[in-house]
Amino acid sequence: MSHLPSSSVRDHMKWAGLLGCEAVLSSMALMQASSMAGPPKKMMAPLGHGPPPQRDGPDRGPQSHMILPSGMSCPPLLIRKEGDFHTPRLLDEKEMRANEDMQLKKKNRKSGTPCKVREQDGRGGKVVVVDENGNCPISKVQKNFICNHCYGAFRSGYHLKRHILIHTGEKPYACGICDMRFIQRYHLERHSLIHTGVKPYACSMCDMRFFQRYHLERHSLTHTGVKPYACNMCDMRFFQRYHLARHSLTHTGVKPYACNMCDMRFFQRYHLARHSLTHTGVKPYACSMCDMRFFQRYHLARHSLKHTGVKPYACSMCDMRFFQRYHLARHGLTHTGVKPYACSMCDMRFIQRYQLERHSLTHTGVKPFGCTMCDKRFFQRYHLARHSLIHMGVKPYACTLCNMRFVQRYHLTRHSLKHTGVKPYACTMCDKRFFQRDHLRRHSVTHMAVKPFACTMCDKRFFQRHHLQRHSITHMGVKPYACTMCDKRFFERHRLRRHSITHMGVKPFACTMCDKRFFQRHHLRRHSITHMGVKPYACTMCDKRFFQRHHLARHSVTHMGVKPYGCTMCDKRFYQRHHLARHSVTHMGVKPYGCTMCDKRFYQRYLLARHSLTHLGVKPYGCTMCDKRFYQRYHLSRHSLTHLGVKPYACTMCDMRFVQRYHLTRHCLTHTGVKPYACSMCDMRFIQRNHLERHSHTHTGEKPFACDMCDMRFIQRYHLERHKRVHSGEKPYQCERCQQNFSRTDRLLRHRRLCQGRGVAKVENQPCCEPRPYSQEPPPAPPTWSPLHPPPGRLAV
Repeated sequence: MSHLPSSSVRDHMKWAGLLGCEAVLSSMALMQASSMAGPPKKMMAPLGHGPPPQRDGPDRGPQSHMILPSGMSCPPLLIRKEGDFHTPRLLDEKEMRANEDMQLKKKNRKSGTPCKVREQDGRGGKVVVVDENGNCPISKVQKNFICNHCYGAFRSGYHLKRHILIHTGEKPYACGICDMRFIQRYHLERHSLIHTGVKPYACSMCDMRFFQRYHLERHSLTHTGVKPYACNMCDMRFFQRYHLARHSLTHTGVKPYACNMCDMRFFQRYHLARHSLTHTGVKPYACSMCDMRFFQRYHLARHSLKHTGVKPYACSMCDMRFFQRYHLARHGLTHTGVKPYACSMCDMRFIQRYQLERHSLTHTGVKPFGCTMCDKRFFQRYHLARHSLIHMGVKPYACTLCNMRFVQRYHLTRHSLKHTGVKPYACTMCDKRFFQRDHLRRHSVTHMAVKPFACTMCDKRFFQRHHLQRHSITHMGVKPYACTMCDKRFFERHRLRRHSITHMGVKPFACTMCDKRFFQRHHLRRHSITHMGVKPYACTMCDKRFFQRHHLARHSVTHMGVKPYGCTMCDKRFYQRHHLARHSVTHMGVKPYGCTMCDKRFYQRYLLARHSLTHLGVKPYGCTMCDKRFYQRYHLSRHSLTHLGVKPYACTMCDMRFVQRYHLTRHCLTHTGVKPYACSMCDMRFIQRNHLERHSHTHTGEKPFACDMCDMRFIQRYHLERHKRVHSGEKPYQCERCQQNFSRTDRLLRHRRLCQGRGVAKVENQPCCEPRPYSQEPPPAPPTWSPLHPPPGRLAV
């Protein structure tokens, strides 16, 4: 390397003194400059007056201190990282200005204050000293140790060595408890406090403690209320500088942190780190009390409150408390009545933004959330999640008071009100209360007398939309709900559900006042009225009252004389649809209901149920005025008329009256002479069907009624009963004139003819014939009266 002229060396040393503190000179450049300056003891002499520079010997080391005289000018050296000096060249004004600006920026970044250059008198004259930053070799704390990688100057060797570790990536200080390593020892010591749990820095104004001093200093500002860092673009102030720097990005709109897996960008690094977890699927924060995991720590902290039951955020205007602050802020709007989010397509306003976004989908008609197991789509994600439980069959919400489970939480909440009996929603126009808000809303329409939902295919209108939808299916003729256990189909789902219970045989609704059970709740409610004796539905055209509304509606048709249901196979018409359905079976000849204990079959279910009682021997209907019991209710009602003496059915052609309608109908045939029932094996005809059936046995020779005390058999039941009196000795029929008793009516009639003929020739106090001995014990109760079994003293009609 060639020696430089003395004046050039002086100029180089001047620039080294001014800019060496900011890594302008390398360590080799300083050594070269010191070797050109002369021996150590001549260092303080003014340059240019000493002997010419000589090459130092090999034992000469670099000088540790240098003071450059002021007032010298020299073009700066072109320094390279290798430390080699090249031929000096003059820098133009633009390059010098750019170089100076770069150095000022570095000084400002390190110290936060601008570089201030001043002159002071030295032993050799005026020297340049760069103060207030400690980075200039001429300053009070000189920095003569230069980094070969970045030209940074340091005041001691260990500072330089510590700095070089940044370039090499070496971290010599390792934690003995975890795998972390550090460049400096105090970083390791500070980290060790995390493992020991010791927080040596305590706040004097509260109980909080901190691992580091600057954390304590930062925390102290919260007590004083001082926010030293102010934004120069708005009025906001901040406790920490990085908060200000982070806030400034919102004004510039710059998001410096970009995700390398998608197009999202973020203002802060930790937002990017948190977002990256969504790509990896890692949830690092696990709850210690359940199996849930979370992406963020504050999500875990918020979740932990559910286990502790603590709601730290309380409303100042009511007694409600919340787990999260934003829930409290959102709730506060309900007190103020402010709805800050307005829809741009209609007049609706909303308290929350997501409610506005959700509402906007109704204008666009877009349902972004589709079910992967069926074709249904939903406006909201939680609607899709709730729908998915139907496919899984999971009902996660269980009632603690009964065994019912529910797919949704609000269903459980609504169900719990039934146990408490509380109906929180009251109508303001009447005294009714309701368990659910939508029930109250639906009820309020009835006060307005408006039915807003009209059918487009007929003139019917409805209070509720789902009633209209249900009605529309009747026009289509489609029954979408089919039973899986039989061939029946239904218009509505709840009817299918109700029908399914009949296959299970379970009657879940029991009466608390008797032993009856019912398939449906409204059947139980209707039955309960019979215990109260109240008939709330009164006919406006007569005095009759009814337990059920549909009974009243059915009765009202009788006043109008209209039979709206006509048979398509004959001319008969009926007041009720089920009467028509029952009649239609007679044309088909099918008897769908068969008895399991005999071979009889019936057109209707209730006939089968009534017949089954004959096998059981149970007569459930008892008379309150005597001891008689009956299989059927209408038999009891007919019997009760005998106690009252009322015969409501009068013949229009004579003065006779009858207890039952069919007796009147049968009697009318005697006036017309019509015998509608003809025998197919002879020419005889009969007024009644049972007479024809009895006559048919004479052709077949069948005697179906057998005596259980002897081997005799009879064609008719009353012949068997008459025969049994022979075994029992019963004589229920008595002559009114002579008090003689007989076991059969035909014998009583024959005796009366004889008794009346003799009474003319006899003395009045002499009996007409010798009385026969007769037991004085009262005879047993005769069977129920019928045309074939007349009571004692009466003849068959």
